[in-house]
Amino acid sequence: MGISNNKKQAVDGANQQQTDKYPSKSGLPPTIGNGPMEKYEPKDEYIRVDSMQQHWIRRKLISDKYPEILNLPTNHTPTAFWVIGLVASLIITAKLLENSPIWLIVVVAYIFGATVSHALWVLIHELTHDLVFEGSFMNSVFLLIADLPHIVPAGVSFRHFHRLHHSFLNETYTDPDVPVPFENKLFGHSIVGKAIWFCLYSIVIACRSVFYPLKNQSPFSMWLVANYICNITFTYVIFQWVGVYGMTYLVLSSLMSVGFLLHPLGARWIAEHFAVTQSEQETYSTYGLINTIGFNIGYHNEHHDFVRVPYVYLPTLTKVAHEFYKGGLKYHTSYWRVLYEFLNQDGFTFNSRVVRNPKVK
Repeated sequence: MGISNNKKQAVDGANQQQTDKYPSKSGLPPTIGNGPMEKYEPKDEYIRVDSMQQHWIRRKLISDKYPEILNLPTNHTPTAFWVIGLVASLIITAKLLENSPIWLIVVVAYIFGATVSHALWVLIHELTHDLVFEGSFMNSVFLLIADLPHIVPAGVSFRHFHRLHHSFLNETYTDPDVPVPFENKLFGHSIVGKAIWFCLYSIVIACRSVFYPLKNQSPFSMWLVANYICNITFTYVIFQWVGVYGMTYLVLSSLMSVGFLLHPLGARWIAEHFAVTQSEQETYSTYGLINTIGFNIGYHNEHHDFVRVPYVYLPTLTKVAHEFYKGGLKYHTSYWRVLYEFLNQDGFTFNSRVVRNPKVK
């Protein structure tokens, strides 16, 4: 579960250079204070860094200071029951809504469906990192199951691009989470432009990969084929059972879970890595209600530091290494506020990111 040998060597080799550059933080770049975000101060330009990932440095520091963390379990099999339960809840709700007025479908999708659909994305994230079962096979099988109510087969592609995100954090045209310059040109920095970008995020991120080098595209695999077959079959069968209105509910739930109609859960993708201070902090955690309904997805710094720790143990990590997280970094407490600040602050744009030189790994 600890830092891999090749990355450990990279960290050890660069640690002295990082310490010389940031002596006050043991090799980590300084942050502007710590604690919950009180004032958002993003700027409309990249914060360019030539340093290696902060997560690699912090992981080594924490592991050295608190070696017991390396004994945390690397799998949590009961998560599989949540996958089955959440998928079933969406299907049952769709059936119950098959003859309902459209306004009720929208309301239920916004409040309940989007929350469940987002939770399934979080579990797909857990399965992507093989944190549910030992070995990749059963994790991949349950990833296909968790992706069914999303209608569009995206789970397997997510797994590919998310692993790139971890390996090449904040590198343009390599990290799928970093907006490409074309998005700036297309949507601009107005409230309306940013709102449209936010609502269409699921489409934007799918189109974003067009700008990546061929080597970074999602590769053809039998799992990708299985993803398409399973979702197409599921959609056909469920449509026969729940009808147009039930299917509309599932589609709306899926879209809202990633920001459609300005749903606040979509702000997660802004909260995690958009730079909202004038520091070089490149990842932000969110502590609050989202972790209760979203399987601790807000513990994002903790996750990037220790990728092999399942969601149930991330609060333990935060408690043990408090000075590295709540006591040492800025963090969010509300996706609603993140969304409000993103839409209303002129300086909060697609350029509000820490961006790393691709040659530094």
